[in-house]
Amino acid sequence: MIARLIAGLLLALGTAAFLPAPARAQLTFPGASPISSGNIVLRAQPEATEAGGGFSSLFDRNVLIYGASPDLTFLVQNNSIITNSADVGGRQLSATGFGDTLFQTRYTIFQQDGIGSTLRVAPIIGINVPTGMNAVNSALSPALQPGTGAWGTRDAITASWQTLYWNGGAEAGYQANSDASSYHIGNTVYADVGFHYLLWPSSLEGQVGSELYASLESNYTSSDANASFGRTVGGTGGQLLLIDPGIIWTTTLYSVSFTALLPAYERIAADGGRYNYGVALFFRRSFFTDLHW
Repeated sequence: MIARLIAGLLLALGTAAFLPAPARAQLTFPGASPISSGNIVLRAQPEATEAGGGFSSLFDRNVLIYGASPDLTFLVQNNSIITNSADVGGRQLSATGFGDTLFQTRYTIFQQDGIGSTLRVAPIIGINVPTGMNAVNSALSPALQPGTGAWGTRDAITASWQTLYWNGGAEAGYQANSDASSYHIGNTVYADVGFHYLLWPSSLEGQVGSELYASLESNYTSSDANASFGRTVGGTGGQLLLIDPGIIWTTTLYSVSFTALLPAYERIAADGGRYNYGVALFFRRSFFTDLHW
């Protein structure tokens, strides 16, 4: 059933990926970000979110993307500093520390090049390594600790379409988590789609030093409820759909963007905190090397 759901999501997102979007703009979901052979991209992605019930989160996701060959890409993601807060018994409690690390490998299985454009489809497989701190504040749920303490897998299919003036990308997949100290964080089906459009300059003829893009992306998650000692934890799990409008300024070596994370649909457990809003900043630094296969 999960395979059929992912296939359906990918079909829908594959259509959306062909809508207008830009060349150097980066996607909020790193798994579908295109990269040339030999290039190395470093990204810092600080995000802040607010939810009902006193829930809030502030974290910085650092991403390294390496184009090992024209078809093979390696990605490393680490939530370097995380602060999760919640209202517990009338007191605002928080847990701050280092998060887990996700190692991923992506390989292009389909590529179609045209004049000034390229379409690529690539599966991506990943493993979540519990490098984070999972016992910072015992008064908070294991789900609110910076690290999960659990191993996991994250597998997906990605698609990207780039042209000189717009591009798009999509990713749909499934994340499975193991138990840690008899606590299980719910497995998640996720789907992301994004498209960007060049606002300035109006033409890329001649030498162009920088570019300005408008972006519109979306992130969907459907998570199982958490479980403690095999029993369902109330107020966990559910579905969330975010709409992310943003603006991107970019050069060959650098880019900076601001994105709003706005809930468009929520279906959550009765006593769970509803998602209110989020904001995200993205900083990119690219390095061009001869280190590739």
